[in-house]
Amino acid sequence: MFQVGGIFQVGTFIFSVISFLIVFFIIQRFAFKPLARMLEQRRIHIETQISEAEKSREEAERLLAEQQRLLEEARKEARNLLDQARIRADEQAREIVQKAEEEAARILEESRQAIVRERDEALAAVTKRVAELSVELTTKLLRDHVTAELHKELAAEAESKLGELVC
Repeated sequence: MFQVGGIFQVGTFIFSVISFLIVFFIIQRFAFKPLARMLEQRRIHIETQISEAEKSREEAERLLAEQQRLLEEARKEARNLLDQARIRADEQAREIVQKAEEEAARILEESRQAIVRERDEALAAVTKRVAELSVELTTKLLRDHVTAELHKELAAEAESKLGELVC
């Protein structure tokens, strides 16, 4: 074997590059594509929830408009109760708007938290599985060719690369 400086071996280098490429393509095929599909499904689900929240808000606005129309009819029918009816209608309108805004904000916040939580869970699961597959495949491929010290160095390097991938 051709050696440079006593440590670098061309054959081992070429074998390592080929092993890396094999592991990379396996990971890309069996981990990244299913993850992308799962994230797309989750994105569609979240968009649906946001759309439903928007519809709820529009319904609340429609109800508010209906309430105001009823208030105008009440003014025409009972001039002597005008002040009292106006105060009640304004209070009801504020409560409806406040409740609708609180509900919409709550639904949006829950959706955002769910997205973050599920994304973090998915990334953690994929990272764990990729690490397991990488270690398993690398162990099988390099079992007879790597010393214990070199194995520790390769494992540490793989962990740092996976950490960079996730971030």
